[in-house]
Amino acid sequence: MPRLNLPALRSALLPGRLRSAWRGGDEGGIAVLVCVLITGGVLLGMGALAVDVGQLYAEREELQSGADAAAVAVAEQCARDGGWCGTAPTATAQRYADANAKDGTSGVETVCGRTGNGALPACPPAPGNLASCLGDAPDTAVYVETRTLSRQPGGETLLPPILAATLLGRDGYAGAEVRACARAAWGPPLRARGLGLTVSLCEWREATAGGTVFAPAPPAVVTGASESVLYLHTTTARTCTTRGSGGDNPGGFGWLDDLDDTCSVLVEADGTYGGDPGVSPSRECEEVLEDARDRRTLTYLPIFREVAGTGQNTRYTIEGFAPFVITGYALPGASEPSRLTGVSHCKGSDKCVYGYFTRALIPARGTIGGPDLGAAIVTLIG
Repeated sequence: MPRLNLPALRSALLPGRLRSAWRGGDEGGIAVLVCVLITGGVLLGMGALAVDVGQLYAEREELQSGADAAAVAVAEQCARDGGWCGTAPTATAQRYADANAKDGTSGVETVCGRTGNGALPACPPAPGNLASCLGDAPDTAVYVETRTLSRQPGGETLLPPILAATLLGRDGYAGAEVRACARAAWGPPLRARGLGLTVSLCEWREATAGGTVFAPAPPAVVTGASESVLYLHTTTARTCTTRGSGGDNPGGFGWLDDLDDTCSVLVEADGTYGGDPGVSPSRECEEVLEDARDRRTLTYLPIFREVAGTGQNTRYTIEGFAPFVITGYALPGASEPSRLTGVSHCKGSDKCVYGYFTRALIPARGTIGGPDLGAAIVTLIG
């Protein structure tokens, strides 16, 4: 390793008189050099820069985490209740912003956005600096925007300096306000993992009055009046028999191909998927249906808008996903009466599933897309 050339450094940094004072020994010269740097404010300024700027970055990180969490929390409220965003969206935002601050307190400056029904105020102009959200707000999509700012336990919004006020000319510096912004959108998922059983869009429309009537989601208690009977196969003339006299499809009973060991399948809105012509559910599907009925577990049904082919060649075109609570079913080898009324609604050779549609949030991140059938996801967009 090359040695440090102290004489050259001394000549470069110190005036003549100080160089003479250093000739007696390098140790004393170093002390003189440090005194010069402190007297000139160099080390103090560097310390103030490192400590106070570091503090600003740490505060900004906490505020950004709080803004992200607050935006997602409010957007989830909005998604669950059809865009009304709960009774106190600002209080929800404040709770999540505080939870992400090390001192347990943070300022929520703005909660705004577009919900489709005016539940949130429109957002004011962005500040146009690092405190702004990333990118522009969506032109038409529903979203929530939260803006946070620094707040001390005593309520002050200035982040006080640690060393900066000790610098020459900065004795009146009281601190800085730090801000952050986050934006979250919600909407129906483009793809999702749902139960390996699909029902027609016609059945969904009949059960929800065209998407205007939904039962409350679990754990809310519902009555038999909310229950619908979804026919997978019937010999009775019905409005929703989409093809021929066999119900949805001759030789088809609503089961999708390629199910995993939990009777679920990953499908995408507007995608086409093969159908399993089997009449009876698999052992795995039978267990899932029984457990979902007994526990009132929320499931997600793929809803198809078109079906083609027969038997092994059945192909379903998926419209989207609908949250559904199973209350009973009538399938070969697997039948349970309604847990709401005790009635077995399906008779003879008909194959049915009983339950009710609701609005619910899919607990996963993903891409928003497809029609609104009651299911929604939330994602950060800025």
